[in-house]
Amino acid sequence: MRQITAVLLALTLCAATLSAQVAADPLDFFYDDLTVWETMGIVRDLPAARPYPLPLVKRILSEVMERGDSTQRKIAERHSKRLFGRILHYGGKGTLAIDTANKYKQMDVAISFDVNYIFNQYVSASASVDGWATNKLPYQELIPQSERSDKDIVKDNAKAGPFWILPSLNSSLAVGTPDTYFNAGMMRGSWGPIHDTGVLFGSQTLHSGQWNAAVNREKWAFNFSFYALTATSDEDQETYYPEKYLAIHSLTVRPLNWLEISAFESVMYGGRFEPLYLLPASAFMISQGNTGFADNNFIGGMFTVRPAEGVKVDGMLVADDLSFNDIITFKWDTKWRIAGQLAVSYAPRKSGFFTLASLDYTMVTPYTYSHKEGQTLDSTAPNYQSFTHAGNCVGAALEPNSDRLNLKVKLRPLDAMDVDIVGTLIRHGNVNESLDFEGADYMRVYQYMSAEDSYVTDGSVNNSSGTGAGHAFFYSTPFLTQQTIQYVWQAGFDVTARLPKLKTGGLIVFKLGYRFEVDVNPNVGREMYVYDPAIAALDPTDPGDRTTIENAARAQRDAWRAAVGGTVFNNYISAGMEYFY
Repeated sequence: MRQITAVLLALTLCAATLSAQVAADPLDFFYDDLTVWETMGIVRDLPAARPYPLPLVKRILSEVMERGDSTQRKIAERHSKRLFGRILHYGGKGTLAIDTANKYKQMDVAISFDVNYIFNQYVSASASVDGWATNKLPYQELIPQSERSDKDIVKDNAKAGPFWILPSLNSSLAVGTPDTYFNAGMMRGSWGPIHDTGVLFGSQTLHSGQWNAAVNREKWAFNFSFYALTATSDEDQETYYPEKYLAIHSLTVRPLNWLEISAFESVMYGGRFEPLYLLPASAFMISQGNTGFADNNFIGGMFTVRPAEGVKVDGMLVADDLSFNDIITFKWDTKWRIAGQLAVSYAPRKSGFFTLASLDYTMVTPYTYSHKEGQTLDSTAPNYQSFTHAGNCVGAALEPNSDRLNLKVKLRPLDAMDVDIVGTLIRHGNVNESLDFEGADYMRVYQYMSAEDSYVTDGSVNNSSGTGAGHAFFYSTPFLTQQTIQYVWQAGFDVTARLPKLKTGGLIVFKLGYRFEVDVNPNVGREMYVYDPAIAALDPTDPGDRTTIENAARAQRDAWRAAVGGTVFNNYISAGMEYFY
C-alpha cells in the first residue's frame, strides 16, 4: 500500500512536457488542437509566424464554435474559458523522467503564474512566469534524439543541492486587429506551415526576443519577423554572446480556395545591428549587397494544398547556397545547400475516436545551416552566421546531412483525452567521411589536423564547409552517401488527459509518455580529424611528408570508424500532472 501511495504521489508532483496556459507560447495545447482544426478545414489561411496575439486566438475559437461539430465546439469552449475566463492563472508543474540506457533520472518542479488580458479591441498581452527547481539543464534533459527541451531557462549560479533554481519568463504585447497586428515579446516561435520542427524556425527553439508583424487578407498576406538570438562559438555551445539576429519576411497569395503559395527570405547576421533588414518592402538578397555580402541569406518557398476535405499537404524548401550556373545547364551533381520538408495530414471532418494522422519527411543536405564568416576560421570566436540560437539549430532539429521520416496518429477516446502514437526514423552521416586524400581534399584534411582551434569535424551544424583550401564539396552534395550512417528508430506514445474545469476554477492535466529508441552507430557525431602538433610541423608539399600526413589521416579516420559503431537501446519514460487555478 505504501508503494502504491508513493507512486501516486510521484505522479501528482511531476509532469512531462506540460503546456502553458498562455497564447504567448506555441507549446500551449491550444496550438495542438489548432493543427487538427486546420487539417479539418474549420480554420485556414493563418499568418506564418506563431504564436498569435489574443484577439486572433479569440477569433479562431469563435470560428470553431461556429463551424465545428459538437465535440470541436466543446473543445474550443474549454480553451476559451481557460484563456479568457480568468486574467490570472497560478499553479504548479514539473517533470519526472528516466532513461534506461544511462539510468539517469530527471526531476523538475515549478511554480507558475500565467496572464492573458485584452485591454481593448486593439491591445492585448500574454505572459507566463515560472520558477524552476531542476536537476537537469536543458542540454542535459532525458529526451529522445532530435527533440529539444520545452523549458526556457539558462544556466546561472543559483543552486540548492542537485537542483538548479532558475526563472523563466515568456511574454507578448500585441497591438492591432486579428487581421493586421504587431506582436512583440520574449517567447518561443515557429514559422511556416509545419510548426513542430519547421526547416526555417521551429517551436523547439529556446525562447528569444521577437517582433512579428502580419497583414492577413483573404487573397494575400505579408509577414515580417525579427528575432534577437544568442550566439555561440563552434567549439563551445554553453558560452553565450549577444548581437545575433534573424530577419524573415514573406509574401503569400491564395489564388484558389484550396491553394496557398508563399515566397520568403531570411538573413542571419550579428556583431552589429543592421537597419537595412528592418525595411519591410526590400529584398534581403539585394540589401546584403550593400553590406559586402557579409551575412547569411536564405531564400525559399512554401505551399499548402487541400486536395480533399480533411486532407492537407504542406511543403517548405529553404535554399542556403546553390550553384546557379550548374542548375540552369541541368548538371544535378552540384552544390545543394538546402533543407526541405513535406507533410501530409488527414483529419476526418466528423469528430470521433480517430482524430488526426500525419506523415512528414524532412531533409537537410550537408553544410546547410552551418555558415561561417569568411574573415575568420577561429572556431573559438562567436559565430553570427550559423543558423543557431543558444547552440541549437533554429531550423529543423536535425544536423546537416540528415533526414527524418515521422508518423503521428492522434486518437481521442474522450473529448478531453488525447493518445498520440508516434514513429520516427532518422538518418545522419558525418560529411567528412566523404573526403578523400586527393587534390584540394588532401589540403583540407591536412588543415583539419594541423590548425589548432580552427575547425570542427563532427558533421554537425558547427562544422562549416569553409577551409583555407576553399569550401569543401563546393560543386557536389554527398547527401547520406557515406560509408558509416547513423540510424535512429523511435516508437512510442503520449497520453494526455485534461479534466474538466473544477468548481474551484482550476485545471488539472495528467500525462504519460514513452519512447523506445534504437540507435545504430550512435557516435557518428564525434570529431573525425583532430589537431596533431606532429602533423602541423610537416610540409604538405614535400612528398615524404605527404605520405606521413596521408597515413596519419587514414589512421584518424579508421579510429573514428571503429569508435562510432555499435547499437544502443533506450527507453524514455515520463509521467505527471499539473494544476492551475
